[in-house]
Amino acid sequence: MPPSIHPVDLISALRQKHLTPAIVFLTSRRACDEAMQAFDHSEALLPPARQEAIAKVLEQVIAQYPSIAEHPLIPTVQRIGVAAHHAGHLPSWKIAVEELMRHGCLDAVFATTTLAAGVDFPARTVIITQSSIRKARDFTDLTIGEVQQIAGRAGRRGKDLVGFAIVTPSPYIDLSVLTKGLTGHPEAINSQFVITYPMVLNLLKAHPLDQMQSILAKSFAQFQLNQRAEVIEQKLDDVHRQMEPYGPRVCTDWISQWHMFDQVRRQRHHRPAVQRHEPPEVTARFHFLSTGRVVGLSKTRGVVLRQYRSKGQKSAMVTVLRPDGAITECPAAVVTDVFDRILECHEAPSYPWCTPESFDSLLETLKELPGRLPILPILVSKDDEPIPDAIVQTLGDFSCPTCPSRSACQKDYANASKLRQEQQRHMKSIQALRTSLWHRFQERIEALQKFGYLTATAQLTEAGEWARLIRIDHSLLITELIRAEAFIGGEPSLLAAVMSSIAHDDDRPGMFPRISTGLGSLLGQVRKLAESLAPYEEPPLLRADIAAVTERWIGDPTLTWIGLCKMTTMAEGDIYRLLARTLEFLSQLHGLKGTHPELAECASKAIAVLRRGVLEELP
Repeated sequence: MPPSIHPVDLISALRQKHLTPAIVFLTSRRACDEAMQAFDHSEALLPPARQEAIAKVLEQVIAQYPSIAEHPLIPTVQRIGVAAHHAGHLPSWKIAVEELMRHGCLDAVFATTTLAAGVDFPARTVIITQSSIRKARDFTDLTIGEVQQIAGRAGRRGKDLVGFAIVTPSPYIDLSVLTKGLTGHPEAINSQFVITYPMVLNLLKAHPLDQMQSILAKSFAQFQLNQRAEVIEQKLDDVHRQMEPYGPRVCTDWISQWHMFDQVRRQRHHRPAVQRHEPPEVTARFHFLSTGRVVGLSKTRGVVLRQYRSKGQKSAMVTVLRPDGAITECPAAVVTDVFDRILECHEAPSYPWCTPESFDSLLETLKELPGRLPILPILVSKDDEPIPDAIVQTLGDFSCPTCPSRSACQKDYANASKLRQEQQRHMKSIQALRTSLWHRFQERIEALQKFGYLTATAQLTEAGEWARLIRIDHSLLITELIRAEAFIGGEPSLLAAVMSSIAHDDDRPGMFPRISTGLGSLLGQVRKLAESLAPYEEPPLLRADIAAVTERWIGDPTLTWIGLCKMTTMAEGDIYRLLARTLEFLSQLHGLKGTHPELAECASKAIAVLRRGVLEELP
């Protein structure tokens, strides 16, 4: 594969073939910035008339958004007619690039794939230079939907009869991923419906508890869960048909009876089984970790090849095939997600625990699975206690030794037991899918009752009346901080800094200003409270260095935007989003004027100082 085409050569070729304007999709923000730097010494300047047209459009945009007047990319944009557009730029600069593109002033825009989905930004040509995208700290293949979103930007309505999607050579591109993306069907849309504490409070404020289950049943999320349940019900019907030859014999439930007899017979002359002490979540999940099940692990996925219990300790274990072909033995507790997907796998009695044909098929299928898979909701019973392997100590309590069906039971037990286990898994899956939303809603109610936001009859308490107004992430942590009076007598800069640390969810490293002693002490209290709430709400990152950025911006009203940017390695766009999100959180606190006037006043002061400079330009 030849090396990637140099940006200057690429744009030159597009101009010669009359394929401009174009959007060139690159893998990262850094790649976009480096592409722009490649034009610093380019001699292919635009005609004076086009440079004047770009200057005129920029002048109109700058009048509305003065912050971009001295943007470092403006000279290159005017001279060459190319620009960069990614999340690291200020929203005002991205608006300027979009306006230039709409007026036909640019020949090309270097962008990340985020541009493909969120903006009406067509061009005659799109250039695909990648088959993967950076998410968090890892690269993952583009999904079918993402490839089609990118290709869908090609062709301007009313201007182009044909749009062109061009794939350029690169040593890191996988053409099979792009081919599948351009010819396949997009991934199914999955509901992102999440039951939050404010949602529960506001629903109970408007409707009685006995109407909640019917309201949840009308949601798109429950509609999709019901569809998945119907598919499993069809599988359950098939298992029922396979179970018919193993119908009732002398014992009504001969499978359970023979299992008990066989366990007692095996353990009669052995030491008692080790008592297992596993969390209810692991016990419930282990039942579904059957052969072929796709599961989520830390930073990867895999397919279960077998489940077993370790000798001695009897710990729940699974053997998992990973996408890189590695087969690992790991405790069932390390499984993070159980997906609603089972792959066909023919078991084998020895390593690698499946046939060679199955191994190759599983590995290929695992690599081709879509990025998002539906997670199987698993209901955890709080009342279940582990049942001993043998509850009967003598074989004399069983009729099996003299039963006329003994030989048939012994012969059929292995197959019938597998079918019974599959039957039970399907029944539990259906129950979980049908009731998981309501079950989650009830869990939220129980937590709100425990913390005093709801009465025993699910009526809002005085605290619940104002807590329902906090409709942001980590709402339970914030309301508990308010009830603990953590912000009483605090400075606006400290309040805003803590809100920033709660709002920020990116662990990207970098250079940041140092925090004050007061902020460090306050964040220590917030961390302790967040850890205590971990069973009820996932704690935020609570990064002190991020909080220091907001503290410095509010603590020093004379600090300029450029001065703030020089204090950190964060991109301008990231700083803007951090402060904009902080404004959103502070506005929620400002809404508590009726119940917490001192806190609302502190939030109002923080908002007034925070909303200056760049943050004044956009709503």
